[in-house]
Amino acid sequence: RYDLPANYRMAYWGMRGRCQTCDVEDRAISFYPPNSVTGTNIDPKVEGGRTLKTDNYNGVLNPGGTGDVVQFAGCPGPKERQNMRSTFQYWGCRNGDVGGLEFVTLMPIPKNTQLLHWYGSGWWSERGIK
Repeated sequence: RYDLPANYRMAYWGMRGRCQTCDVEDRAISFYPPNSVTGTNIDPKVEGGRTLKTDNYNGVLNPGGTGDVVQFAGCPGPKERQNMRSTFQYWGCRNGDVGGLEFVTLMPIPKNTQLLHWYGSGWWSERGIK
């Protein structure tokens, strides 16, 4: 409905819980809550600083019934490229009810253009899709 500028920030958010089995449609993403002291989830030991710490997994964020719009962003297909990405900046408390993940647009996105972000290399194979 709107033109989005490059570097536009938006939040994917949902209710924290358990991951469903892969045979059930879901739009959930893994939740790695930020450090309660630093407020970040970036691994400072990795050069470049944009690497997600993965030793604090805390279930998934399920956007069902929330009105979250980012849940409908697709994964780029052949001859497509992502136009948004995660910043690895999560919000929410460990074992809390609600959490979120920040996304940012990589380029200006005209209205009525599909939002696309990379789901990860294992997303398709984990669901038995080639």
